[in-house]
Amino acid sequence: MLQRLRLCRLGQGHRPALTAHASSLAAATCAARRSCSSRDQARRGRAPSSTAHAASSTPASAAPDAAEPTASTSAPGGIYARPELYDIAFSYRDFKSESKFLLDVQRQHGGGGKLNSVLELGCGPARHLAGLARAGVPKLVGMDLSTDMLGHARSVVAKELGPRASAVELLQMDMAEFDLPQHRDLDMVMCLLGTFCHLLDTQQAIACFKATAAHLRPGGLFLLELPHPGDLFDGSLIIGDGGRDVWEVPMPGPGNKKVFVEWGAELDNFDPVTQILFRTVTVNVLAGDTAEDVVEEVVPYRQYTVRELELLAGMAGLSTAGLYGEMRVGVDLEHEDAYRMVAVFKKP
Repeated sequence: MLQRLRLCRLGQGHRPALTAHASSLAAATCAARRSCSSRDQARRGRAPSSTAHAASSTPASAAPDAAEPTASTSAPGGIYARPELYDIAFSYRDFKSESKFLLDVQRQHGGGGKLNSVLELGCGPARHLAGLARAGVPKLVGMDLSTDMLGHARSVVAKELGPRASAVELLQMDMAEFDLPQHRDLDMVMCLLGTFCHLLDTQQAIACFKATAAHLRPGGLFLLELPHPGDLFDGSLIIGDGGRDVWEVPMPGPGNKKVFVEWGAELDNFDPVTQILFRTVTVNVLAGDTAEDVVEEVVPYRQYTVRELELLAGMAGLSTAGLYGEMRVGVDLEHEDAYRMVAVFKKP
């Protein structure tokens, strides 16, 4: 079943198709990385698999190979420090339909009532919050650790909502450790686009679930969007060919420019003990055949299993309400359209 699901996910047309030039650029980049990686492995005299860490409580302190670069989400020049570029890269997402999905989840699992209050952890450009505001949700809160991203989010909200922008409150906080006494009766807390994977430490994940539970009303929901669980078990991460996505989107403004994104590279390092994937992220701004701007960094992501999430939820007093394979209520994890996981947990 996992192989079938993997093939379905790889065949999904959820991202814009590549132009011929972008396809050539992707192929050339992959070939160069394979060549460099092979030489580097031969020089070190060992396989590309990562070294097991002795303690899972400190996985972010070192990369699996000291010779390979690492970067945090706050690294100068990294993609998270370039919020406008990040926003364009993910502009292919259908925020209107995804906002509708969030409303559908509330109706199906939240007691059938109206969605009145939402907190988003790691809100980024706040596109989903803006979508929910347009749908009539009166109380919306977003938090992010990045000063740059929050500044951009405020601009997005002001532009998208105009005089209704005051419906969205944006805060600089750590999703692993937050306390908002004024927001302890929320209908929903959500963490989208794999943002929860930035919590590399198990204790951070536990703290996030417990803090979330403390801010939900009875019957409130915690919704997580994460990689599909099949990605962790089909062997592709171990051999270094799993989870790579390539797409391009038009860049607003003059010049007919495009943003070409490589989310992952062949032979990205994965540690099977800590379940941390060191993901290479490259974003190119293309003007014709010329790359005018390039941002590249290595971002560590922890891969979570369904059972781990259920254990985390149980420790926080939450129970599993639903598991989806896409941001559509009719798509479960084994559906042919399933290519990610959306997990919904409920407070009694």
